[in-house]
Amino acid sequence: MPVSFNRLYQRLKRSFIISQRSQLTREDVNALRDNQQRVALIISARWLIIVLFIVFSVIGSGVFLTEMPLAQLLNSMIVPLNALVLVVFYNFAFGVYNKRLANLAVLNMVQLVLDVLVVAVLVYYSGGVESWFWVVYLLILIAAALIAEARWKIWALALFMCAVLVLVEWTEYFRIVPYQQLIFSSGVAWNSWQFVTMRSLWQIFMILGTALLVTNGVNWLLNLVSLSRESQLTDVRTGLYSRAYFQRGLEIEGQRALRDGRPLHVILLDLDNFGAVNARHGIQQGDIILTHLASVLDAELIRFDDGEVSANIVARLSGEEFAVLLVEHTTGDDGEVSDSQAREVAENLRAAVAAADVGGITVTASVGLATLPVDTLDPAELLERADEAMVRAWDAGGNQVCVPTLRDIPVTFAPDFGTAGNEEK
Repeated sequence: MPVSFNRLYQRLKRSFIISQRSQLTREDVNALRDNQQRVALIISARWLIIVLFIVFSVIGSGVFLTEMPLAQLLNSMIVPLNALVLVVFYNFAFGVYNKRLANLAVLNMVQLVLDVLVVAVLVYYSGGVESWFWVVYLLILIAAALIAEARWKIWALALFMCAVLVLVEWTEYFRIVPYQQLIFSSGVAWNSWQFVTMRSLWQIFMILGTALLVTNGVNWLLNLVSLSRESQLTDVRTGLYSRAYFQRGLEIEGQRALRDGRPLHVILLDLDNFGAVNARHGIQQGDIILTHLASVLDAELIRFDDGEVSANIVARLSGEEFAVLLVEHTTGDDGEVSDSQAREVAENLRAAVAAADVGGITVTASVGLATLPVDTLDPAELLERADEAMVRAWDAGGNQVCVPTLRDIPVTFAPDFGTAGNEEK
């Protein structure tokens, strides 16, 4: 029993906290950034709704003043205005503390629950079952569909909305709470169980119908956008080539290298302990560093190419991991990149990263270098071998360049490909 309770506690904790580690991994950083973006999306949407509600209230007050004295109007609007002030307050607070609260996985849904309760107050004070404000729940559902990671959260929110609406409308009918009459209504419909039943059913079906549409349509659209992002040519954050483009280039150039008997080199760089940088300085500062280092790597590759257009590629694979595909050297007679040149480029890239200073913050990189056909005869395995070499550099303390453990692939092409045997910087 204690073991089961502990597992339940850990599972519940993971559902509330995105990362429980002090040293953030790439997955943690991406999850935190995604949660920040989801919360920011809700905050932006809520500001828009607040502005629309204020404009509606100002115009509506002018209309109401034709039917009732100003004192009576202000008295009837005290609670709704306080509810609006509350929304403005917590929306502002969520915006200010978004970065600090990014690790709370439930923060986005907590905001939506608060919105549901505020709208319930507006519904009650604008005629209950006769109120128009319940349709705001449909907007909240659309916002939930845009940020929810799981469909069940959207349905849970929709059912919560239905329960709150039923509670407000039927407590009025049974006179548990006093009815708040809407100015232009007859004020008798709330007392008819047939009307309350049909109105409640209509609202519930509209809310659940909207939930059905958004969980299918909006999530399908988000998946489509995700697939499009994965297939794009460049990385949005750094401007370098994307992982998909790099892998396609590796496949094409690998087959070309095997056909023409040319060497092909892959350099893989992973920033050392970058999770600690994100934890100490924030994800936004980490993104600034990544963008700056991307420009540093790109400049170093341009220097190697002597400013000429070439087939060499520098890409961001994921998180703080970068890769370079060395295909040719524009100044060489045959255009080939020798093993010594590839090692020089790898070392220059490592040194350039270590020398970069972004707001007083410096980082280092573990670098792995793999070569076709020295380390493998299969282009699809070249990235794996570079990763193996990069892990060796990391295990050795980082901030250095390594090659794969064993270079035991027989050389079948040009002598410049190197010799078999163990090699390490």
